Amino acid sequence: MADMDKDRLKELEIESILEETHYLADQERMEQTAEKYRVKPKVEEIFSNADKKPRLKNVSPLDESEPDTSNSIVGDKTAATMQAELIMDGNDDELVTPEQLKAEAEKKAAERAEKAKREYEEAKKKAAEEENKIVTLTPEYDENTEFSGEVLGEVEQFREDAEIKSYHTIDIDIPDGKTEKKEEKKEDSAEALNTPVHQLQPPEKPPRKVVAKVPVYRPDEPRNILNVKAGRFSDAVANEYEEYVRSKNPSVIAHVLRPETAVADEGAAPAEQNHKDSRPLGEKVISALVGIFSKDESDDSDTVKDENAEPVEDYTGEEDERSIFYELNHNIKKLFMRSLLSGIIAAIVVVLTVVTRLFPSGICSAIPFAPAAYAILLFVLMAASLVLNRVAMLSGLSPLVRVKGNSDTAVAVAGAAGMIQIIVSFFCLGDLNGFYVNYYTVIPLIAFFANNVGKLLMVLRVKDNFRFVSSKGQKYASKIYNNESVARQMMSGTAADRPIIAYQHKTKFPANFLKISYAPDPSEDLASKLAPITTVASVIIAIIYGIVKMSFADALNAFALVAAVSVPVATLLSVNAPVRKLCKTLLSYGAMLSGYPSVKQFCDSTAVMIDATELFPAESISLEGIKTFEEYAIDESLLCGIAILKEAQNPIANAFDSVVAETNETLPEVESVLYEDEIGLVGWINSERILVGSRTLMEKYSVEVPNIEYEEKYTSCGRQVTYLSRAGRLVAMFVTKYTADPQLKAEMQRAETNGVSFLIRTTDYNVTNDLIANLYDLFYRSIKVLPTGLGNVLKEAEDTVEETSRSYLITNGKAASLARAVTGCVKIKHNISLSIIIQLIAVILGLLVASTLSLYAGVSVMGSLEVLIYALFWGAAAVFAPALQKP
Repeated sequence: MADMDKDRLKELEIESILEETHYLADQERMEQTAEKYRVKPKVEEIFSNADKKPRLKNVSPLDESEPDTSNSIVGDKTAATMQAELIMDGNDDELVTPEQLKAEAEKKAAERAEKAKREYEEAKKKAAEEENKIVTLTPEYDENTEFSGEVLGEVEQFREDAEIKSYHTIDIDIPDGKTEKKEEKKEDSAEALNTPVHQLQPPEKPPRKVVAKVPVYRPDEPRNILNVKAGRFSDAVANEYEEYVRSKNPSVIAHVLRPETAVADEGAAPAEQNHKDSRPLGEKVISALVGIFSKDESDDSDTVKDENAEPVEDYTGEEDERSIFYELNHNIKKLFMRSLLSGIIAAIVVVLTVVTRLFPSGICSAIPFAPAAYAILLFVLMAASLVLNRVAMLSGLSPLVRVKGNSDTAVAVAGAAGMIQIIVSFFCLGDLNGFYVNYYTVIPLIAFFANNVGKLLMVLRVKDNFRFVSSKGQKYASKIYNNESVARQMMSGTAADRPIIAYQHKTKFPANFLKISYAPDPSEDLASKLAPITTVASVIIAIIYGIVKMSFADALNAFALVAAVSVPVATLLSVNAPVRKLCKTLLSYGAMLSGYPSVKQFCDSTAVMIDATELFPAESISLEGIKTFEEYAIDESLLCGIAILKEAQNPIANAFDSVVAETNETLPEVESVLYEDEIGLVGWINSERILVGSRTLMEKYSVEVPNIEYEEKYTSCGRQVTYLSRAGRLVAMFVTKYTADPQLKAEMQRAETNGVSFLIRTTDYNVTNDLIANLYDLFYRSIKVLPTGLGNVLKEAEDTVEETSRSYLITNGKAASLARAVTGCVKIKHNISLSIIIQLIAVILGLLVASTLSLYAGVSVMGSLEVLIYALFWGAAAVFAPALQKP
């Protein structure tokens, strides 16, 4: 009995060894088959010397097959031994010796030389016959066209050394052609140069065509005359030169003469344009400093240098790009200068406010008439700031006539009140031994600075975004799916409560870019609504206070105080700073967010549509092996399977794209293909049914497959198997492994944190909710793989190509870009709302406190330093509190 048990154990051990051996051999064959269709890595040649001959190979020496030398003959090979070797190899072909090959090559070389000699003789004879042949040229002008026999004009550039500047430091030698001429002749030459050739017609005679003769090259004559032909040739040259001037990097950009466009009065010569960089030194310094805020604001190669460039209302095509860039750069320089000067003035007044409050007696003892000097200095600084910000003052005060306001109204009223307070204080300074008058001009000065910086950030944002919009390449417009009933079906089963789904599709042109970019944000709307109310409240409190105190000066002080505390100092800065930062982040991801209307469009999104091919690109799917079950026409069958995968846009097809391209294989034409949910693809090629999918699909169509235990051997370590059958016979089994895209994984997790789910369309039965949740570390209810019907709706929406689309959100088509942009919109909406709430609290609380204390305790209770601290505290809270949560 014990011997039988031992024998049984030995048999089981032998069976396990055999099974393991068969499995390893099977794995090796699968690896070899998969290596044929797997994406090949790029091999770089490694050279060991200057002749660039490869010395090293990117191949293992063990993989190289040694030549079979069993039938080879050792020793010196003659014609007889070589013939014998061929016979031993089973080849009956006639032997061609090296001597015969050499003789045949010499014979062919002699034939080619004789043929070339004959062709040369024939060409020489033909040239001699046609040397004196008369050629008649057909003119391109009408029969009545007259030709002038004179040179139309002399070009001064050929008689004087041209002053040439090049940004690339290329030295250009200009031939010396100086000649002495009279002043009259110089004036005539300059006039002829400035006048277009086609306009040189005698005005006293009837109009007729006058053109010059065809240009002739005269190498022996002086080089100070240029013969130019009029007509279509000169127009073509003008057009080409205009395109050269418009080019982004012309090699020589000094002394540029732009061809003038046709004018109505041909007798009047157009004015010469000067395109030299004649800017003053101060402007050049400012242009260089602006580069701190933007990469190349000072001298953009794509920016028009002509100050007469006409502004455009919006971006409508490539012809508007240069004008828009010019306008943006011009606004950036103005706003930068205004922000710099406003900041300096505000900083000086802040220092004066603190010093006069902390050391009043010391200043008065050191400086005679210090209060008067302080008032005069404040008057000068306030006047300079009002002049510098005169546009904001006018635009802010003018709506008050209609009892309306805007983002500049509150600060404009406070600035005007502060200026009036300073002027009135000259007449009622009283005792000059102390600072008894509280000036509230520091608040509007800080607000001017903050608003200018906010406007500068806005224009910088617009310019960066416009670079993306105007760049070359395919653009994708993002939208919200507008069929609510279908959207509800898609969102059923997810954690989202509202069916607001974002997706993207191709667009040929992004429209309404400037309109969306400059649209007002909620902080501007809030300021415009509060400004009339706070202004009226300031006037009422000032009147009441003046009546109670029976003092006009005290009434003005109360008006300046209430107007100052009613200013939201960070109106524009609190919104444009985070939006600008978000836009810069999105641009690095390949997405462009125009402005707050874009945020409003996508801030309520609860889901994003993504195709499985975007979820698992080619680098995220590795082909672990291919198990073949048939040897007959295996390559043809595999190509049929690849064709079905490619036609259905299956993610696995991405793993074969480069292989098909490298081998130049032609995929067979697919007649039809259908994806059956969760089991696989059914297609037809050459009237044969091709199945690509799970074992359930094979069993459904009566295709025999290995048992489940055999399949489980290859599904370990997170691998998946996909079967391929052709005409009812099992052909192969693909073993694949899916990995998550790192960038998309991070953005999907960020989106899930902000309540955004993902709707997946797929034709790969392996792509399931569980697979995506495990690979991307997501909650399973944040993902939904759509059924075929709803998946086709998603595909139809994403395959749309529009001529023009609104520039709310433009991307480069990547799923990570869309997910990052939508998440940013959702998050920054909360940050902006928090900033608005903080500003609203600051204005209401300041108005109540200032009114109460003014009426009950007097204006002097709230000094300028206390109001400054109050404004800085709430302004910093409005800017930095939302920034704690990065969008």
